[in-house]
Amino acid sequence: MNDAPSFSRAQDDLQYIRRTLDEAGRLSSISGRGLMAVGFLALGAVAANHYWTGAPWDPAGTREAALAIWGVVLLLALATGAWSMERKARRAGQVLWSPVLRRALWSYGSAMVLGGVLTLAALRLHYLDLIPAVWLGCYGVAVTCAGVFSVSPVRWMGISFLILSLAGVLAPAGAGLALLGAGFGWLHIAFGAYIAWRHDG
Repeated sequence: MNDAPSFSRAQDDLQYIRRTLDEAGRLSSISGRGLMAVGFLALGAVAANHYWTGAPWDPAGTREAALAIWGVVLLLALATGAWSMERKARRAGQVLWSPVLRRALWSYGSAMVLGGVLTLAALRLHYLDLIPAVWLGCYGVAVTCAGVFSVSPVRWMGISFLILSLAGVLAPAGAGLALLGAGFGWLHIAFGAYIAWRHDG
């Protein structure tokens, strides 16, 4: 008769250990507000390409200036992401530079490097119409792989980018800026808002 409470207590202890290990192996410092800020930066880049420089693949546009805008947005996005994650981790009393973050960065960084290589190849071979599909696809792979270590909305955001990448292959070149705005702009804002609401900022 006394064995039942002991067995129940042991089950509770095991469940607690599983939850603790699960939390320790998950990157929960992804900031929804940071993702939203990145989305607004991307929409600004789309607007700048549309109204001033032309898209990078537009023969009548200023290719160097158009690409420079996205380069600046990339640097600002990385800085914003790092700063917002550090703030969220500090607020939650967590250590940001953890083994799980290092594993996530390896997954994220390798796909981003591939995106840079394919962009250079597209520029060299004059296949600039493929830039939206390359950027959306490589970023989608980066986020999906890194999202394995994070909360589930991050993975779904990565999958959404991959779907947009397929649309970039099938759509005419004139839709490229709209696809970049939908992905880097509105997907970041939508998923960022959801993460901020459901995952404490």
